[in-house]
Amino acid sequence: MTSIKIFDKKEINSEEVSTDGKVAVGDSSLLPISITVPALKKANPKVIAPKYFNSFNFSKLAAAFGNSKMSIGITSANRNDGKTLVAANMAVSLASGYKQKTLLVDMNFKRPKLHTIFGTELTPGISEALAFKKMRVVPTSIDNLFLMTAGDSKVIVPGIEHTLVLRQVFYALKMKFDFVIIDMSSILPIDDFPIHFINEIDGLVSVIDSNRTKKAEFKKIFKHLDEAQFIGYIFNRVTKA
Repeated sequence: MTSIKIFDKKEINSEEVSTDGKVAVGDSSLLPISITVPALKKANPKVIAPKYFNSFNFSKLAAAFGNSKMSIGITSANRNDGKTLVAANMAVSLASGYKQKTLLVDMNFKRPKLHTIFGTELTPGISEALAFKKMRVVPTSIDNLFLMTAGDSKVIVPGIEHTLVLRQVFYALKMKFDFVIIDMSSILPIDDFPIHFINEIDGLVSVIDSNRTKKAEFKKIFKHLDEAQFIGYIFNRVTKA
């Protein structure tokens, strides 16, 4: 059985500084959790903006995410409901408002966007971590906020056979970060949604587009997922009265 061990060692080279741990995969190979330096430049202001991240109610976030070391998947019923916007700005709120060490992970393998929002390369990312090639984390320009991109899905097509590996990757990341916010694909069409990964995430938050999401579509997601797996819902594009 594949296993994970955390070692208190540091590895420094000309390009990257690793964190104070390594992930041991199998009996011999070591997969460093590396943090690329320096930090990225300022994120896209059209996506990361006070009008978005200040809209999160800190007290309600604290109540919903009261336990530290949580992994939270952000999804929606349909594509283009604004889940990437929500995931990115929720992560900013947790990092800036709570001063929590927060990691934002792009698991929208077919339509990754976070690397363009924060201005970094697509690879290496979580795809390479699942393939035991590299586990890279990038510090953003926002204090306490880090990014793991989707990586090259051609390296590995994440499937049910990678569930145990993903569990180990998340375990290692949660050892290093207080919150892991995951930008996932939409639930519909269900064939594109990584339903086999759900049990490796502590909870889901669904984004509801106030102008687009139909009641029937919202109800349809509970034919595929247990409602108990959702810890909250966020309305996007709400019209002010």
